[in-house]
Amino acid sequence: MHHGDKVIIGVGGNIGSGKTLVSKIFEELGAHYISADEIGWEVLPDIADELRERFGSIIMDRDIIDKEKLRSIVFSNSENLDYLNKLSHPLLVEKILKKIEEIKSKVVVIDAALIFDWSELRQVVDYPILVVSDNKVKEGRVMKRGINKLLFRQILESQKSEAEMSRQAKFIIENNSTVDILRSQCQNIYKEIENDCRMQ
Repeated sequence: MHHGDKVIIGVGGNIGSGKTLVSKIFEELGAHYISADEIGWEVLPDIADELRERFGSIIMDRDIIDKEKLRSIVFSNSENLDYLNKLSHPLLVEKILKKIEEIKSKVVVIDAALIFDWSELRQVVDYPILVVSDNKVKEGRVMKRGINKLLFRQILESQKSEAEMSRQAKFIIENNSTVDILRSQCQNIYKEIENDCRMQ
């Protein structure tokens, strides 16, 4: 365990795989939940000037960055995405690490699509978990969230493949079925982590 006496679970996976649902189930089981997405939007005001300079005022809604507009601009062009990532990721990782330090809970779960990309974060994660599901299933889920097919494909193409991520994962959760089946997989893994920690 890297952070004092805390156990850090990292949940990653492609868009629409269900990583947030898995992380929320771990939260129900007793883990403290951290969302990389939420923190990602929190760091945007810190880099708003650079983003406005690069992409123009089209991404602004008065003084605030319009998330939807920013998302469609960065995912339609890999250079734009690289630019955003270089600006935002160091701040994002720093904030997550600070949050981990401040949390009193024994178990922390980080919900982060890019958990397998961020080496600084991977170093503190004791249990990297990958959530996988079929592309058709993922697509159906994200379309319910109002993301169209084109944007879904662009985001998916920008992410690591499941095969690549699975090489770094301690556990792999398949999420093509019901929430009950998903919950039961999560409970088994959580129990295994708890038992593992008792033995250390």
